[in-house]
Amino acid sequence: MKKALITGASSGIGLVFARQLAEQGYSVTCVARSTDKLQALITELGESHRYIRADLTHTHDLELVCRDIRDTKYSLLVNNAGYGIYDRFANIPQDKLHHLIRLNVTALVELSHVFLQTASAGDALLNVSSALSLLPYPGGAVYSATKAFVTNFTEALWYEYKKKDIYVMALLPGVTETRFHDVAMGARPHREPGGPRYSPEIVVREALSALQARKNPTQVSGPKYRLLTGLATRLLSRACMVTMMGKGSAGL
Repeated sequence: MKKALITGASSGIGLVFARQLAEQGYSVTCVARSTDKLQALITELGESHRYIRADLTHTHDLELVCRDIRDTKYSLLVNNAGYGIYDRFANIPQDKLHHLIRLNVTALVELSHVFLQTASAGDALLNVSSALSLLPYPGGAVYSATKAFVTNFTEALWYEYKKKDIYVMALLPGVTETRFHDVAMGARPHREPGGPRYSPEIVVREALSALQARKNPTQVSGPKYRLLTGLATRLLSRACMVTMMGKGSAGL
């Protein structure tokens, strides 16, 4: 039986990854901070699945998951854990920015490194980035920058490992029907984000199709976001693109 480890598996895109991979016959290890949610998920998925309660911003917990990857032969790692903070840059306390970077960048790099040391031909690494990795986002400057790192990092690994038949892919969702936006805005009053929206089921289904095809280093979720990011990055100047993103920013 193939084995997969998914971070941020207790809700949203990570939860749907766990369900759909279990349906495809994977034995799934789910990683998240909430023991109650993880126990409920494993009860739903069945006996061949397991969980690790871990906060990946804590050194001890991160090492616990790294050790599990070293000791278990996973054929797929889904680095999904991550979150955003939307506000003007100088308004956000530095400790919160450091926490965001530790989860979105540092933990993802360490888990990717450990996995690729143990990976063999046919295995795959999927790093969840964001469509905002291609579109700098005033009002979410550090978040979009962390995701730009994830996309560039992952694309480089795609090239490094493709001759070994180890597939590395970045998933770039747009606005998805999860609690991401509410968490990013915190307690501040806010409106729902505009533009196209996709369910996490659609995002994950497209990601798993791309994993099966094993062709491209990136997968932008949803045809409308593929069109929008393509047009914005190819036809607009950088100044026009950033201005457009700033005018529509929920963080400002």
